[in-house]
Amino acid sequence: MNKKEEIKGKRKIAAVDIMIIILLLLCIGGIVIRIAIGDSGLFSGTKGDYIVSYVVKGEDDEYSPYFTEGQEFFLESGESLGTLIADAELPPAEIYEENADGELKLYYATDGTVDFKGTILVRGIMTDSGFLLNSNTYIAPNMTITVASSDITVELLITDITKAQ
Repeated sequence: MNKKEEIKGKRKIAAVDIMIIILLLLCIGGIVIRIAIGDSGLFSGTKGDYIVSYVVKGEDDEYSPYFTEGQEFFLESGESLGTLIADAELPPAEIYEENADGELKLYYATDGTVDFKGTILVRGIMTDSGFLLNSNTYIAPNMTITVASSDITVELLITDITKAQ
């Protein structure tokens, strides 16, 4: 037997062959994970209508016509946040001031400044890690977001998110 025939009989595994095998195994693993997760995806949760409670702090009470039932608000990205379910409550704005002893004291505004408190009907998915508004924007209680209607732009503090009945 000559040397050329001896070399042809032995096959060597190259680095490219190993990479192809690894990629093939990763593809198979991806298919198995996709089948195991199903249509719910990684953010599986309860999809539907939710009620977001909010507070807009320290605004002038002349903005009250902009916080009436049916008013639609939008996120900075332009996507819809949702629609107000009812007219907002208008308690006097809460003002915290530090006294001489370093303690915080609560006062209520007497100059017509109010806190708008209300609820918005939104669509999204409630997951173990939070709420995905419109299935792509994360929001949570104690989070402040900038929203706008056709007339105003305000900072909205989310106080609660509950499933709509």
